[in-house]
Amino acid sequence: MWWLLSQFGACPCLSRGKEAPSLPEEGSGGGTDFGWAVAKNERRRMEDAVDIKDDVAGFRVFTVYDGHAGDEAVTVVKKILPGILKTHLEEEDDVAKAICLAFRKIDEELTQTLLAAADTPMKVKTSSGTVACMALLKGKDLWVCNLGDCRAVLCTGGTKAHAVSKDHAPDKNAAEAERLRMLGVQVKGGYVGDHVAVSRALGNVEYDSGQKVEGIICEPEVFKIAVDDEVDFLILASDGIWDPLKDQFAVTHARKALRTTEQPEDAARAVLENAAKVSAADNAAAIVVVFKFPEPLPKRITRPRATLAGLDGPPP
Repeated sequence: MWWLLSQFGACPCLSRGKEAPSLPEEGSGGGTDFGWAVAKNERRRMEDAVDIKDDVAGFRVFTVYDGHAGDEAVTVVKKILPGILKTHLEEEDDVAKAICLAFRKIDEELTQTLLAAADTPMKVKTSSGTVACMALLKGKDLWVCNLGDCRAVLCTGGTKAHAVSKDHAPDKNAAEAERLRMLGVQVKGGYVGDHVAVSRALGNVEYDSGQKVEGIICEPEVFKIAVDDEVDFLILASDGIWDPLKDQFAVTHARKALRTTEQPEDAARAVLENAAKVSAADNAAAIVVVFKFPEPLPKRITRPRATLAGLDGPPP
């Protein structure tokens, strides 16, 4: 653990109120079969992020993060997640179990890092936190892992949107609301612990106790999908996308971009830009992973146009 603390203990990225952003505020990119895009939009600071790794214990890994109460948690998690995930994937045959164990370990190390780097005396009672939605791809097998209120939406059958994950927020998920009720945790205005709008997250540590905010857990839900001929593409995105856009609208915008340019980066940008047309109040991040490209748009037939001089001539 000493190496982790030494790496972050004096790092300005863990200092609240810093001036320089530690996460990219605008940008897009990608490859032949995936694209990503991020935008700070109208928020004061950027707390969303994406990460793509080509090889984590033989898996391709795509992750969208949505931080809250600062960018400290997402900055740390983005750095340590690939290594911890690799270790557990190599040790466990059960991929879902490996993911859950990795998230537990990530939360433990994040907690220690946040506590070690905390201001004294404390300026705030609770640390930052982050949610994450992750896809692991190996051959024709796809695992989608979600913790919090990012979301994974699959396009199947050419046009149909299908939400793979479930949002972990008491005002969006009845099962999560019931879990909190059974624990005796009060939810006010959709918030857990007075200011956290999700019920599952990494971080969100109370500085005085060193424990997570009561009711918030770090256990993700994991879904396995067989990538067959019906699966077209996957969208992973933060709530800056899903609050303004319905799942189907996001799929429609992404598909139109793929049909027009055949560039996954353009599909991610299209999702981001169309969400911002509805609302740019929140940070936004999106990844589009393409398994099968849609048929391109048909080319328009153009006919030669007559010149003005030609209009004065005799009819053909």
